[in-house]
Amino acid sequence: MMILFERLAHLYWHILLVLFLVFILWRAGSRLFQGRWLAKRLPITLAVSDLILFPLLALVAGSLVLTVVRGLELTELDVAIQTATLVVSYLVAGWFLARLIEVILLRRAGEDLPERVPKLVVGLIYGVLMLIGLALFFWQRGYSFAGIWLSTGVAAAVLGLALQRTLGDLFSGIALGIERPFKLGDWVELRDGTVGQVIDLNWRATRLRGWDNATHVVPNSKMAGEPLKNLHDDQHLFAPWYFVRIPAEVDPRFATALILDAALRCENVLKFPNPIVRLADATSIPYQYMVWIHLKNYPAVFRGREELFREIHWALQRAGISLAPEVHELRTRRAERVQAEPPTILLALKGMDIAGQLTQDELEQVAARSAYCHFDSGHIILAEGAPSDAFYVIVGGLVEAAITLPDRTRKVTEILGPSHHFGITSMLTDEPSFLELRAKSDVNLIRIDLDCVRSLLATRPELAERLAGIVKERVDAAEAARAASRQPVGRLSLRDIRQRIEGLMTRQSRFTRRPSDPR
Repeated sequence: MMILFERLAHLYWHILLVLFLVFILWRAGSRLFQGRWLAKRLPITLAVSDLILFPLLALVAGSLVLTVVRGLELTELDVAIQTATLVVSYLVAGWFLARLIEVILLRRAGEDLPERVPKLVVGLIYGVLMLIGLALFFWQRGYSFAGIWLSTGVAAAVLGLALQRTLGDLFSGIALGIERPFKLGDWVELRDGTVGQVIDLNWRATRLRGWDNATHVVPNSKMAGEPLKNLHDDQHLFAPWYFVRIPAEVDPRFATALILDAALRCENVLKFPNPIVRLADATSIPYQYMVWIHLKNYPAVFRGREELFREIHWALQRAGISLAPEVHELRTRRAERVQAEPPTILLALKGMDIAGQLTQDELEQVAARSAYCHFDSGHIILAEGAPSDAFYVIVGGLVEAAITLPDRTRKVTEILGPSHHFGITSMLTDEPSFLELRAKSDVNLIRIDLDCVRSLLATRPELAERLAGIVKERVDAAEAARAASRQPVGRLSLRDIRQRIEGLMTRQSRFTRRPSDPR
């Protein structure tokens, strides 16, 4: 056939060129002005004409190009142009044959429902027919597909591994198209509870449109690998059943008659097949009745269910019957009362490091004159540079000790936890606090004021030495922190600290705040 078109092009090239241009202009004009009308009124005729004319057009175009090349004496391009012309002709023939099949399928599916044919099926038809056209070309030229297949086996294996998930979706889509567990327009329910109408099935995913008009894109491998419930389309009956609980005192025959009569009064419930009412469970109270109805399709379930329940309610109310609640038998026993209280002040004080220096009576005396206090996270308990007339024992929570550097930044020096105490240095030495104590979390404290310590020293003067040692350790730590921050350092010797502690007996407190008002 290629030889025939070459001879015609050689003898009548001007006629073929005119026909080629006229055909191109006609198709372009018809597509612009009458394309929609032809596609609607004569779709099959238009597809058949395209199937015949476009491959011939490809041959004419190739023959004209070949004539021009030979006129320019470029004979080395003859074989390439002939081969390209035949390949394009076969591919164009396969394409428009697939187009004809698509038009026929759309006509059978219905002109008003063109989406009934999945895009995946249409794409496969185009791909397969174009491959068949290419195969016919190779067969005509004497090539073997077996050799081509073997030579590309390694590349196919590499591509298969790289596109494993994509190919899985592709072949799952092909399986769904062949098996057809659902079709476009069907309502399906997936295992995870997703309900939607199938609006598209392509090479990668299935698209469902839910009741909220949202689109669910589900991979084909998931659709093919998981169980699903097909609720079918608008042309398929839907037959749900519902349960109604009625007191056991009502005669079951009377109850089923009332429910059946209510179902027959519903406009959306089909009379054929007729509704069915059965006593489903009489082993528990109240009795449970099942009503099985038929609706014209699945989308009618909401309206039909509402109407059914409304009519059942009206029928039972008119008969003097109320829908019975579910009855459960309960056995009760008196539970033990759980009391969760914070530890006593006495118990918390026994965890202090100086508790070993006090007798039981002295601990009880301190506990009696101490009080619980609570601070929220972030609250400054003792500000830097402020004096203190009490010290605190941490019962629960964390307290952050920090110092202000010369550049006005805060440096955390220590995190104090339960059983730690703070504020004793400022209280005993009458010096302002060199640290800022802030609640790092919600914290519970025990506040021990200066008067309590003064009364304890009055009865046990020897405790002053032990307290002086504790204060000396804190002062040394303060001096080290101040030296690191380059702040002025005020040095106190152990003798100075002991004298200040002994002076507590004669020094009056300069604070007016009482233990009952810790803040």
